[in-house]
Amino acid sequence: MAVIRDMAIFVSEYHKGNMRALIRLLLSFDNLMITIATCIAALLLYVVPQNFDFLSPLSQALGDVDLTDIVLSQLRGDDHVDVDTSIVLVNIGNGDRAQIAEQLRNISRFEPAAVGLDAFFLAQKDVELDSALARALAATPNLVMVSRLEADDDGTSFHDLVRSRPEFGHSAYTGFANLVTEEEKDVKTCREVSFEEKVDGRTEPSFPIALATIVAPDKARTALAREQTTETINFRGNLGSFYHIDVEQSLDPGADLSVVKGKVVLMGFLGDYIGEKSVEDKFFTPMNEQYVGRSLPDMYGVVIHANVLSMILSGEYIATATFAQNLLLGMCVLVLNVLTFTYIYTRYEAWYDTLALAIQLVESLAIFYGTIVLFDDYHVKINPTPALLGVFLVGTVHDLYQDSLKKIILRTFRKKRAEQ
Repeated sequence: MAVIRDMAIFVSEYHKGNMRALIRLLLSFDNLMITIATCIAALLLYVVPQNFDFLSPLSQALGDVDLTDIVLSQLRGDDHVDVDTSIVLVNIGNGDRAQIAEQLRNISRFEPAAVGLDAFFLAQKDVELDSALARALAATPNLVMVSRLEADDDGTSFHDLVRSRPEFGHSAYTGFANLVTEEEKDVKTCREVSFEEKVDGRTEPSFPIALATIVAPDKARTALAREQTTETINFRGNLGSFYHIDVEQSLDPGADLSVVKGKVVLMGFLGDYIGEKSVEDKFFTPMNEQYVGRSLPDMYGVVIHANVLSMILSGEYIATATFAQNLLLGMCVLVLNVLTFTYIYTRYEAWYDTLALAIQLVESLAIFYGTIVLFDDYHVKINPTPALLGVFLVGTVHDLYQDSLKKIILRTFRKKRAEQ
């Protein structure tokens, strides 16, 4: 009971605003050395795996794991579908230009609000097929076709914009379909998106922004006004989170496609047929059910675009903490732990190991839970790694300092003083 009482008194000092005493405690030689040593240990844990090839696979596998992936893959999976009824996905399969033209004509009859076509037509082919497609594209109101940004060799800027041939969509809007992936990892996961980019002296919007500009220009302006280099995608879900139409249904002239009326239609590749196990034009995303050690990509590119568009239209963005904010949180956790562990070690050394382990366990669970709740309920994304390092390392470093490093420092200091 005495331990709990004294701990309560210690904690109350923080709430009383007794900052002068706390600063003196923090700046004490022992606590300062423990804090510095823990920071060095954390830095080594970050640097060493990246510079040794035999640790590289482990580093890459762990680096591709994001705690918020648990929220997206487990809490927003197929069993927790929240359908966005404003977007309809249409599978174009591996059809030729005549097939796509027929799909466009059938869909246009039911007056969608806008149509986005995630396909390129870069070369001339059969004259008759090309003409049929060109007529269908020209007759489709509020059409957005994809473009592709070509990056410079250093990957820091874009020098060219690739579009379909002029006869295909000369009256259509365009938006780039490039997705932001983590290129430095063997497993490339798409978690972020860019809303617009500078290329060849002009600004090109992304594919979802171009569509949003047509159906909800105020929402598009809000998205661009955020002025973020990249946005974390607030994934609604995979294919099951959107109305979708397969190839055969969209080709049937007698099919009732009234579901597209007043909706945004995204046409793109969803396999030869919906449900086919295919990896073509698929990406790894946080929605992957196997969020550790992923082996197969899980989401088609056009479905990612649908998720981005859904985020824009709903206005439900993710507020992502900066590196400095994550680091500050980690330092606060570290400093609090150093003060707490030193207090327990000084006053209740016999209880130290038990209390230290209990504190680390409770804090770790609290950080995990807090990260998930912030993301799922409040759309705030933090990186808990710095805070967790402040929890995991401080106990070991504290023991090492008290049992070894402190004695070495004192012995060295006394020896030098004796020599003087």
